[in-house]
Amino acid sequence: MRLLHGQFDQILTNELDDALERARRVWAAGSRALHVIDLDAARTGEPAEPNRGLVRSIAAGKPSGSLLQVGGGLRSAEAVDRLIADGVDRVLIGTMAFRAPATLDQLIARHGAAISVAIDSRGGSVRIAGWQEDAGIPVGTAARDLADRGVGTLLVTGIDRDGSLAGPDLGLLERVLAAVAGRAGVIAAGGVTTAGDVRAARDLGCTGAVVGRALLDDPDLLDELLAACV
Repeated sequence: MRLLHGQFDQILTNELDDALERARRVWAAGSRALHVIDLDAARTGEPAEPNRGLVRSIAAGKPSGSLLQVGGGLRSAEAVDRLIADGVDRVLIGTMAFRAPATLDQLIARHGAAISVAIDSRGGSVRIAGWQEDAGIPVGTAARDLADRGVGTLLVTGIDRDGSLAGPDLGLLERVLAAVAGRAGVIAAGGVTTAGDVRAARDLGCTGAVVGRALLDDPDLLDELLAACV
């Protein structure tokens, strides 16, 4: 399942919502990466069962050479370490990156490129705690600081576009790309729906795009989206 505009009272789902089967379909279509968010942990601040076991199962079924990125509710270094031990290739940190930057530095020193950070934006400001709180940091400032700290990948979400099928916030992506100046990869998220959206993000300089609701509504769209990446 997923949320609309990050609101926990607006859940989008359908009869095909089996996470393991969805992961299998993504890999079978030829995707090289899968992005998974633990929505329960994003709200509670602590990954727990059964979701942690589900992530382990997804990691165990991952094809060789592919990448599994997981985030949601990672508020401690120990939680990050556990995910990596469970077979996750890249861990997505949000709130902790802004509330505990020293811990972020330690994790980068320990895990290197396996650490990525989510910049979730509403109104040009970073949102944290499951998008419920305003961190009071402009997105450009946040992106520049994270690149300075050595974060290799930023996942940038325009919250108002999330789950909307309205296309990504290209202006937001441009600001982040300008701020990092090539020192970190930028993944577009929020509203990515069509092959044109994927190409627009690619042409800006993004290294990837996360597609959520569009595939929830039409899983067969994946082939077309992957073809737009090349």
